[in-house]
Amino acid sequence: MKKKVTAILAGCLYAIVLGSLTLNANQVTEMEIDVALRTDGSAYITQTWNAETDEGTEFYLACHDNDYLTITDFSVSDEKGEYTFVEDWDIEASFEQKAGECGILETEDGVELCWGISEYGQHQYILEYVLHDLVGSYSDADGFNFRFVDEMNFFPTDVVLTIYNQDGTPLTDDVCDIWGFGFQGEIFFENGAIYAYSEKPLEKGQHVTVMASWEKGILLPQRMVEGSFEDVKELAFEGSDYEYQEDLSAEDFLWLLGLLAFLGGFVALIIAICVKIKKVWTNRRMQMVDYFRDAPNNGDLNVTHRLGLYCKLCKDDSLLGAYLLKLISQGCLEPESVDKDAKHVRLRLMHPPRSENKYEDILYTILEAAAGRGGILHARELEDYCWRNSKPITIFMKACEDDAEWTLVQSGCFKGVNRNGVKSLTEKGKQKLNETLGLKRFLLDFSLIHERGVKETILWQDYMVYALLLGIADKVAPQIRKLYPEMLPEVARFERCMGYAGYYNKVMYSAYARERQHQAARTYGSGGRVSVGGGSGYYGGGGGGTR
Repeated sequence: MKKKVTAILAGCLYAIVLGSLTLNANQVTEMEIDVALRTDGSAYITQTWNAETDEGTEFYLACHDNDYLTITDFSVSDEKGEYTFVEDWDIEASFEQKAGECGILETEDGVELCWGISEYGQHQYILEYVLHDLVGSYSDADGFNFRFVDEMNFFPTDVVLTIYNQDGTPLTDDVCDIWGFGFQGEIFFENGAIYAYSEKPLEKGQHVTVMASWEKGILLPQRMVEGSFEDVKELAFEGSDYEYQEDLSAEDFLWLLGLLAFLGGFVALIIAICVKIKKVWTNRRMQMVDYFRDAPNNGDLNVTHRLGLYCKLCKDDSLLGAYLLKLISQGCLEPESVDKDAKHVRLRLMHPPRSENKYEDILYTILEAAAGRGGILHARELEDYCWRNSKPITIFMKACEDDAEWTLVQSGCFKGVNRNGVKSLTEKGKQKLNETLGLKRFLLDFSLIHERGVKETILWQDYMVYALLLGIADKVAPQIRKLYPEMLPEVARFERCMGYAGYYNKVMYSAYARERQHQAARTYGSGGRVSVGGGSGYYGGGGGGTR
């Protein structure tokens, strides 16, 4: 027994010691990088590192030169003053020999900026140097795709990056485009400068790569590059969540604008005719299919919505409204009216969905996160939450879309890779579409069908969910009242719930629409969320750390 206790204590002691060593390993908890761009395309860079060390002899920062980058005027300082620059840096020198000194080490890939740790403990190191030819002159723009921070052996590290023109010329969205890669964070314009920061400390495999381009004339870069900056963008976007869109030249844009102005009336007429034809075709097709009384597509709202979009039976935002109404019909959400105005109706979260539909559960979780104390959700609370957290709604909508496509693909409903219309459907796909058309026909003729002796296969509340999805709720509700006179109070209450669901749907879908616009803006270089992936074709970087 004594031996066992001793072994346990020894193990605990070893774990404590090992944990202590891990905690005391060299760290750079914060890194601030200040990039002052010069007119010739070079940059005066200042890096401030907040570090804690207890091992090794030196820090180093690598920079791949790509045969044109050069670094000059390198200096290092800490709380005690400026370090002495050494021409021939010797990485084999002792701790004492490197103390208070810095230098540049030539490597096969470029250079390494080196300096002595000098003294163990907490210190703030300030690095300053000039990076020549950072910005290149391309045929269509000036710009760079540079890795300011590559993987280090002392991660995790928080990073803040600032880029501005040294002569004071403001960098704004009007004259500059920006993108970020390799880390979780934001990149944006503010006060005439570009800012980027990591929301979480950089971990293994992450980096800070920034791509930026300017209109010609903002800078006068000395480095001339063959080809266009569009080629740089296309390569950098590979593997990212930016969607590559080739920019129009000014000449092409003016030509297109003139053409659109000239053909505007004609195009509007063609669109109106096409919409009319589409509507007539859909109505004729609907009259040709049999009534469908069950929930179409095995009750899959995602698939029904996707197929409905092909025939203009559904609107983009109707799926979210249908899910909200379904949660209300199941008693998961209980509307509590303050007055008749839907804006002042609040939703009490009663219980999570008891069905096996994960999308209902996800939507309920989002509403739960937005609700205040006591599980009561006000419209204003939801609006504020969606304004600050539009990502969950976007992920939800994208998941519904992907789920519908995957289900249709797995069921053999598409002819090939083209999946954006009725013509892309196989016979099986058209059969599923006919279920949706048949249900709409059935709902529109609900009160005219003399089959009340036959029990409906789904509840009238579920019919109302599909009526909302198909955009005919205003036509179906009066028929429900006619067929269920003994349930008028309950039907009337459910109609009010439809109005509440419509309002809350508008709030949530607006957040989704903003996120889509935001995505388009960040693709075109207006800043925003950084892409964790992508960034290929960069130069600079090369890692670093202590040794």
